[in-house]
Amino acid sequence: MTNLSRTTCPVAAHHDPEGPLPKVPDSRRPDRAAVNALRTLLERHNHIVQEVDGQNDFGEDLHVTFTADGEVTGDLVKIQVKGGRSWRRVDGYAVPIGDHGRTWADGNIPVLCVVHDPDTGGLHWANATKQLLSARRAGEVLKTITVRPDQKVDDDSIADFVAEVRHYLSRYRGNRIIQAQLGEMAGVEFGPSDIVQHHVNVFGEDLIFWQRRGEGFATLLHGDLGWYPEHIGPEHFHPNGRPGLPSGMPIAGDAILSMAEAQWLAACFDAAQWAREPAVDDPPLHVNIDARDNYVAKRVEGRLRIDPDALTRSIQELRTETATDRDLAAIATKLESDDEAHAEALSKPWREMSDKARRLVTFYLVEEVRVGSPVLPIDEQFRIVWRCPRPTGEYGFTARVGQPSTRRSSRREIVSAVKLRRGDRIYWLSRHGNERGRDVSAVWDSEDTPGAVCVLFDQLTLGDTFWPEEKFVRKVSATPRETA
Repeated sequence: MTNLSRTTCPVAAHHDPEGPLPKVPDSRRPDRAAVNALRTLLERHNHIVQEVDGQNDFGEDLHVTFTADGEVTGDLVKIQVKGGRSWRRVDGYAVPIGDHGRTWADGNIPVLCVVHDPDTGGLHWANATKQLLSARRAGEVLKTITVRPDQKVDDDSIADFVAEVRHYLSRYRGNRIIQAQLGEMAGVEFGPSDIVQHHVNVFGEDLIFWQRRGEGFATLLHGDLGWYPEHIGPEHFHPNGRPGLPSGMPIAGDAILSMAEAQWLAACFDAAQWAREPAVDDPPLHVNIDARDNYVAKRVEGRLRIDPDALTRSIQELRTETATDRDLAAIATKLESDDEAHAEALSKPWREMSDKARRLVTFYLVEEVRVGSPVLPIDEQFRIVWRCPRPTGEYGFTARVGQPSTRRSSRREIVSAVKLRRGDRIYWLSRHGNERGRDVSAVWDSEDTPGAVCVLFDQLTLGDTFWPEEKFVRKVSATPRETA
């Protein structure tokens, strides 16, 4: 009998060429249980729940449309759901915001956070959008959404939960609709995080205050002024008036306001103070190109009004520069090739010029516009380098000793500071009231306080600063003066 020996062969380990099967994350089960618990509760009370696919979860797990008496309301809310013990805190629960802060705060649909406690089975909720917007107004940056332990949603409290959320949705949606309507009225587009305030004066004219988040100035839009944007900061707002204007006449930039309008604007500036500071978690704000262009245009117009000879001097300086700079000469040739625009630039007032003529005048006067951080006040954010710089430095308002005389006589005329010209003879009162004559050596628009007028007297070292409306007496000239 032949013995057959049995050979034992080791079994080779199975190798899956596609790799190991994926594992289910430990956090998925409590989160899944949380979603199921909330979904079951909402559907039990006839609300419509749409679950967001896990691969498309960007800070929201459920979209819920509320119903009332069996009818769909159209009120929709997004919900981020968390489950498990890891969300517990001493004072309740917390949901990390991560990189969802901007979308939760500024989205078209508000976001709620709901936490499911696996030990109690309770569902606790918080309005994430409301918390984020409240923190933003206070200048704070939240890292988590706080969920209070007493803020529960269950069969007994769901009616109150739905009523509170729907009330918030109504206000939130209403604010967005109003903001969109105001934007259409003024011909602008507001961002979701912009602060927009509206006022109607006694004449039925609309005013809009607009503050972009992190921008160092606000924009005033006035329907009676054709919605032309007035970019201003608190430094441009004089609620009690300024020298040269009727006593107590409020002014913001170049816009004269009523007392009611000034009170409204003061409240707007105060309420938006926090918004002029950049948020830590916000991306860098882009330069406001429209504000830059409007600012430069306003400064150019002011320069021509205060110093009409500046255009002639700048053209002469440009000719000197183009003699050695081919690129600059090519730009000048192109801009001057339009004969009609060229003629307008040399003959018409700024407000009567075409856009092409204005571009040419700006090219003549402005050598460069230096742009700083958007968080800076507008006069610091945009710095103009003039082709012909100011003749000397400025004292500023605080260094003034004495004041302009306004004593009339047959040989004197009253003029505002903006009308003074080189060669004028004006009269000045000392602090003791003594009057003496002074000769105007130069006049220019202030660099330190844009919108103000600087006057150099008697070939002194520095110029004195005045508001454009401040009054002087000037010796009547025997020859006609050039007007701006």
